[in-house]
Amino acid sequence: MRIAIVGTGNVGRSLGEALSKSNDVVYGSRRPDEAKSRMGNANVASIDEAAKNADMIILAVPFGAAKEAIHEMHGAEKGKIIVDVSNPLDKNFKWAKGFSESAAEEIAKHAKDAKVVKAFNTIFAENMKTGQVGNEKLTTFIAGDDEDAKAKVMDLARSINMEPIDVGALDKARYIEPAGLLLIELGYGKKLGTGIGINLIKSS
Repeated sequence: MRIAIVGTGNVGRSLGEALSKSNDVVYGSRRPDEAKSRMGNANVASIDEAAKNADMIILAVPFGAAKEAIHEMHGAEKGKIIVDVSNPLDKNFKWAKGFSESAAEEIAKHAKDAKVVKAFNTIFAENMKTGQVGNEKLTTFIAGDDEDAKAKVMDLARSINMEPIDVGALDKARYIEPAGLLLIELGYGKKLGTGIGINLIKSS
């Protein structure tokens, strides 16, 4: 697939490194020339250009920047899958949402004609490159209202060595996002570091 990764921070670059092994990855940036100077041979374009030519869009910007990033797509997101990897944190890394709506649901309101899927938000950026911690494969929880879109994102997760679990409709992102905050608190607040993650154990 041709995948547009909107955002050139740690999460975007790590996902891009993993996905570029079997996909055509282009990064979308508000300042593509500046991003190109930092990213070597990576394919970087404006946000609308990256989105326009993509089969799938991964929104890898902070939650507070998501609305603006979607606006910068100028409608190129219509009919396409948008994968939201954000955790709804404010500038002080505190919870920025209640529990009656998730970040993913809010993003879906701004991208009304896209198929929004929640994924990857419980995995630290550095672990996205391999999909595991040590010898343990990491679980990524998937939520979305479009079953075909969810299936494609789950296949994408498997292709980069992660174990996807379908949680249900997009409103179930309300359960997934607090798990991301918990990991952030453990990793940074409790100083366990980023070499941690969730592995859902299932009986055979």
